[in-house]
Amino acid sequence: MSSGGGVPPPDAVTGVVLAGGRGTRLRPLTDRTSKQLLPVGGRPLVARVIGQLVRAGVEDVLLLIDDRHAGDFLRELRDGRELGLRSLGYVWQPPSGAGMAAAIARAEPHLRTDRFLVACGDVLIDAPLGPSVRAFAAQPDGALVVAARTADTAGYTPLRIEDGRITALGDKDPDRHAPGWTDLGCYLYHRDAFDHVRALRPSPRGELEIWDLNRRYADAGTLRYMEVQGWWSDVGTSPEVYRRADERFTMRQTS
Repeated sequence: MSSGGGVPPPDAVTGVVLAGGRGTRLRPLTDRTSKQLLPVGGRPLVARVIGQLVRAGVEDVLLLIDDRHAGDFLRELRDGRELGLRSLGYVWQPPSGAGMAAAIARAEPHLRTDRFLVACGDVLIDAPLGPSVRAFAAQPDGALVVAARTADTAGYTPLRIEDGRITALGDKDPDRHAPGWTDLGCYLYHRDAFDHVRALRPSPRGELEIWDLNRRYADAGTLRYMEVQGWWSDVGTSPEVYRRADERFTMRQTS
């Protein structure tokens, strides 16, 4: 299902927002709803994620959802115009899940632009994403990762950066408490990303992994990054992290 919009301009970037998944880390909050529909400062989490893209100049979004809460997404977001979008398309994702890279591939038949921005539907970033979008517009090939320095990379994908490029991606390790670079669940690709996804093989947990997709670009020397500074939150990490994000945005509205 999609709404509104004519033919996007040649330099347009489509947003692809990942809002499927079961949100098991946020139980019991997600027993009856999607984590992306949980309120953060009085607005659905996914609406705040889409707002980040709108402020970066993205006017068209494809929202990947499964069938468990499809009606709730439609009731909350409607056609996307109230969020500042030109068009909002809903793309079905199998509820069983086969990894983030496989989810991204679901957007291919619906994409009307050559470049697209993938955003995890549960990551909030204070810093503007416009500079990342503009940097990617000048990038003729490869991919771009929105990255940040963090004091603790435990549970995140550590990045090795050399000469302005990401040269390697480490494995997620919940016991690796060390500072470093990590990605923030925001990636920019050209259409060749779908060819790379088709060449991937499932990981030991049976999924097509986003980091394996990005490793293909890193190995080719075409994985660039844009650093963002300031507050960010992987809201889906735990109920405690979610509540802190909710309190932060609630305080913003009352201050």
